[in-house]
Amino acid sequence: MVKIKSPLMSESASGTFGKVLTFSKRKSGQQVRFQKKQKDVISENRTLQRDKYLLAVGAWNGLTPAEKSQWTKQAKGQALTGYNLFLSIYLNTQVNDNDLAIYGLAIFGNTIYGDI
Repeated sequence: MVKIKSPLMSESASGTFGKVLTFSKRKSGQQVRFQKKQKDVISENRTLQRDKYLLAVGAWNGLTPAEKSQWTKQAKGQALTGYNLFLSIYLNTQVNDNDLAIYGLAIFGNTIYGDI
C-alpha cells in the first residue's frame, strides 16, 4: 500500500471524498482506499431477521420503566446495557425448537409479550 503524505493538501484526512475514496488514519499511518458500493440484497432470511428484530424492539418499548431498570441491573458486569441483554435473550430464546420472535411471543419474568 502506498504511504500518503499530506492527503488532500492537509496534515491528515478522514471521511469519504466524492463517494469514491475513503481516507482514514490507522496505526500504520494515513490510508486511502476505494469505497466499494455495497449490494443491498434483501433475502428471505434477512427479511425474517429484520422482522424478528422489530418484534424484539417492540417488546422492549412495551416494558415499563421499572422493568427496564431490572434488565439494566441484570446486565451490570456483562459489558451490556439492559437493552442489549433483553434483545439478545429475546432473539436467541427457543420454545419447542422455534424462535419466540417468529411467533411474537416472549416470556420474561411474570410477563408474556405477544400472542400465543
